[in-house]
Amino acid sequence: MSSRARAVTAVIAPVVALAAAACSTTAGPAATGSGTPPPAGLVGADCGMFPAHGGGSVRTLRAKPVLAAASSNPQLSVFVAAVRTAGLDHTFAARRPFTLMIPANLAFGGLTRPQISTLHGHAALRRVVGYHAIGAAIRPAQFGRGASYRTVQGASLRVSRSGADYKVNGATVLCGNIPTAGGTLYVINKVLLPPGS
Repeated sequence: MSSRARAVTAVIAPVVALAAAACSTTAGPAATGSGTPPPAGLVGADCGMFPAHGGGSVRTLRAKPVLAAASSNPQLSVFVAAVRTAGLDHTFAARRPFTLMIPANLAFGGLTRPQISTLHGHAALRRVVGYHAIGAAIRPAQFGRGASYRTVQGASLRVSRSGADYKVNGATVLCGNIPTAGGTLYVINKVLLPPGS
């Protein structure tokens, strides 16, 4: 087995475990709910996944590059590992702003076995990871316009808003508009699959 294949397997193994765990619980991908409104400027119903103060808090993420900021939260570790395995970590370290739509770890439990199997391939993993990244800063006001944005992968994502609910291709934003030194983070409750996946 090549080192690249071992790396992909190392990322996918936790996904399979999460999928199995998700099937045995009644809690859905968004089940970390804090029940409190998000801090000023943030959107979403579950910003409680970030500590209010100290390491990993939204305030400390402002000074970090986008991927380093995401890796500060253990609930985003599966996607961060997928970014690194797909070889897109250097892309996201660039100075240009990125908006990452990051599935929370539990979102991977919603993938079917065939979808998980597809992610074992490096090219497929790279397409899926790239489909979660937009090469521009997306703000909450843009969700209200129902706009579409081209992703790093090449296909477009549609963002929308209905009341306090922010959506990305039908996935719910759990916490978003999180500023970092290299872009903006939105944590979502589903893994987004590009068209044709």
